[in-house]
Amino acid sequence: MLKPRKKITKKQIKEDPLVTSYFKAIDFIKLHQQKIMTGVLVFLAVIVLIIFLLQSKKTAELEASEKLAKANVELNRGDQQAAIDILLSLTDNFSGTKSAAKGVYFIAKAYYEKGEFDKSQTYFEKYLDDYAKDPILSSAAYSGLAACLEQQNKHEEAAKYYEAGADKYPESFIAVQQLMDAGRCYQNSQQFGRAKECYQKVIDNYSNSTFKSDAELYLAKLTG
Repeated sequence: MLKPRKKITKKQIKEDPLVTSYFKAIDFIKLHQQKIMTGVLVFLAVIVLIIFLLQSKKTAELEASEKLAKANVELNRGDQQAAIDILLSLTDNFSGTKSAAKGVYFIAKAYYEKGEFDKSQTYFEKYLDDYAKDPILSSAAYSGLAACLEQQNKHEEAAKYYEAGADKYPESFIAVQQLMDAGRCYQNSQQFGRAKECYQKVIDNYSNSTFKSDAELYLAKLTG
């Protein structure tokens, strides 16, 4: 025979841990409702801001890349000044983008092609100081800076930058050329010991290079 179910009293309900926790939570929410709503709104505002910033960055990168492409067209046409004007606008208005970083390098390159070596030097230095994340452009920037100094008859300084580029980026396809250029500039500045060191690096570290025989020849002349 089935026994009648016992009726649960209010006291038992209150003593149930789950029920007690539920009512405590309700009371807490009622008590701190304003603070909770404020926290939720702040959280949502942060999410919206992050989405907005990401979208803005994406838009900026796209616009900056378009300007960089236009500047490259002008450089290929041989109109360095038109390219410089576009690139200066790019670096001023889209600072922090990847294209702006490349823009600084190409400004330096355009000034070099115009024969304005002091301005070219400034921008190669700026690229190496502020950006220098792309190993290919960074290696080339060392050569560009050294070439600017060489054009200004600052041969010893030029040699140091050629050598620094090769030492910092030894895997670069222009590293061996940089060492040969460094050797030449050291010779021009009467730093024959440093020149021999550069030629020896070519022989020791780039034995399969076509420059090896030249390095051996120059080293033999300096030694003999």
